[in-house]
Amino acid sequence: MAEIEGKWAIEVATLAGSRRYDLTLSVAGTTLTGTAVGATGPVPIRNGTAAGDTVAFRLDLAAPLPTSLVFQMRVIGNRMTGTAQSGPFPASSVVGTRTG
Repeated sequence: MAEIEGKWAIEVATLAGSRRYDLTLSVAGTTLTGTAVGATGPVPIRNGTAAGDTVAFRLDLAAPLPTSLVFQMRVIGNRMTGTAQSGPFPASSVVGTRTG
């Protein structure tokens, strides 16, 4: 299993511009938990799973508009890549690096 736990900085490339989130991730078995801190403050990670080198989770954001982002990510060493999906909108690319 890839080393998923720790602190990560991710960039989500959306149609409205890039959004940064600082993640703190923990894994227990196949359950992923943690928080994401963005421009509007901390948000708990929901429905998180971890298997091998892949993680999936949801962020329920209140601002600038209420929305949910569903992440599908792959961890390779100190990098994380994948997508974030928000409702009917096209998936956004996500890249991240380990910060701690």
